Amino acid sequence: MEGKYFFYNKDITMNLCIQIRDVIDIIKERDHLSFQDAAGAFYHSKTYQALQNTENTLWAESAGYIADRFYEEQEQKELQTN
Repeated sequence: MEGKYFFYNKDITMNLCIQIRDVIDIIKERDHLSFQDAAGAFYHSKTYQALQNTENTLWAESAGYIADRFYEEQEQKELQTN
């Protein structure tokens, strides 16, 4: 995550940081990972990339919703490799 994030000229950087932390916590708990491993998995996902695009308002959704998008992405990756 770099710099500051804005939505309609409002600084939402803290909101985005909180969402990222909460999503990582969900991944950590669900997959029994360390915070670092959960963060690494999330940071390398398309969901994380989409979350940084403030215009799509994904950042305004619940952490659970964002985590669900992450897990859908992971399922798609598994289907493509099988």
